[in-house]
Amino acid sequence: MPRIPRSSRFLIPNLITGTNIAIGFCSMLAAAQGRFDTAVHLLLIALFCDLFDGLLARLLKATSRFGQQLDSLSDAISFGAAPALLVYLAILHELGTAGVVVAVAFLLAGVLRLARFNLLSDAHEKDRRTLGAPIPIGAAYLMAAVLMRDAMTAHATAFLVVVMALLMVSTIRLPQLKGRSVVTWMLLIGIGNYLAVIAWPSWKTVIWWNLWNVVILVAAAVTERRRPHEEPEIAGVP
Repeated sequence: MPRIPRSSRFLIPNLITGTNIAIGFCSMLAAAQGRFDTAVHLLLIALFCDLFDGLLARLLKATSRFGQQLDSLSDAISFGAAPALLVYLAILHELGTAGVVVAVAFLLAGVLRLARFNLLSDAHEKDRRTLGAPIPIGAAYLMAAVLMRDAMTAHATAFLVVVMALLMVSTIRLPQLKGRSVVTWMLLIGIGNYLAVIAWPSWKTVIWWNLWNVVILVAAAVTERRRPHEEPEIAGVP
């Protein structure tokens, strides 16, 4: 297998991150045109870009502080501004000024989450736990709410958005994809469950997705109890 030049190794993951930014902007354009489902599907592509740019950077040994900062900027657009605008235009506009406040609160919480991540994390190493809910997770819940907009009231959606904002700035430590542990495989199944929500949005798929998330949290807690002598980790994916 030919060796990838050093300059190309750094360029490839950053191009994926740049694609993430472009897709997030296109999602906002779709939302502004009232094409809410299309906006959600574009953000789903952005989620996969976010999943693979960091993974690819570590595989190519192309991690850097520049890449980390660029990734956070892309997350602020694709998983902060874009879903906040989307959920406001699709649902929260019914609440008037209160809807604006809730959407802005999500955006600000996401940006604060990203700033904290940049201060506490190592650009070259991924920890197995993350401090607070990652902003892509918050965006994923808002995307699901938009797809379920005919079955959710504006007040219920506002409550969900506020909860996700609080979770992002919380000190709760959550598991993330790393290594080949049982929890990692469970997280991969969780991604599959979320794809089912996107493909077939209904209370059945949403409830199953959330029940599985609870199982993941329980499994992660049990796993952590078996590591009593390890130093606590507070960094993770943004």
